[in-house]
Amino acid sequence: MSPELRLALIFGLGALAGAFGAIWRVRNGRARSVADGTRVDLVDFGISKLGHRITFLQLSSETCSACRQTARVLKELEQASGDTAHIEFDITNRLDLAKKYRVLQTPTTLVLDATGRVLSRIAGTPKPNTFTGDFVI
Repeated sequence: MSPELRLALIFGLGALAGAFGAIWRVRNGRARSVADGTRVDLVDFGISKLGHRITFLQLSSETCSACRQTARVLKELEQASGDTAHIEFDITNRLDLAKKYRVLQTPTTLVLDATGRVLSRIAGTPKPNTFTGDFVI
């Protein structure tokens, strides 16, 4: 293989990796609507009660540093609103649930309505503007 081709290949792979990284950064931490009607089985997480309007089900892991920051933000939202609940669940040893709810990274937050239906999901640490307005409806 010629040196020019090797150099072009290296730059091409670098550009491709940069493009994937940029896409990941844009999508990470934003609420994405879920329209498939998925419902969370409350028994899976040991949940007995949901928020009146919205429940933030935060799926965390033992070694996740971003999970603490996310939990703080969601707890503040819970305290500021009387109809919102925040539940944090350590999914470290529950790979069956990670697969069932398609958790690829922690934190992943599932935004549930009062019946346990997933309205949206947030992969990663939420962006500051994620919770402005009526973001889940």
